[in-house]
Amino acid sequence: MEHLTINNKILKYNVLKEVVFLESSGSFTRKYCSNGREFLIEGDLSHFEESLPDEKFFRINESYIINADYLKRIKVQDIKKNVLLNGGIELSIDQEKYWDLIKFLKIKYNVW
Repeated sequence: MEHLTINNKILKYNVLKEVVFLESSGSFTRKYCSNGREFLIEGDLSHFEESLPDEKFFRINESYIINADYLKRIKVQDIKKNVLLNGGIELSIDQEKYWDLIKFLKIKYNVW
């Protein structure tokens, strides 16, 4: 069984499939799941960023890491850019992360 070790805790791979996004909450991280459940986990977002699979998760700004499997579309209005996730969740993308996200998605879906 695949797993990740985060702060001496084991996060099973099948649990990662349920994660829609992670949100920074000081020295804790809030995990939002596809079934609507939320969990507060000890450890800041940087610890999770280093341990999550690169092909699935992307940090869109200082506060959020998204699971690209739940990405519905990217919304661009003037200079404001947001991701729209399943469940109607809309999160802001940092300007400097936008093109990195586009590149990430092109690699993930093998689109050029």
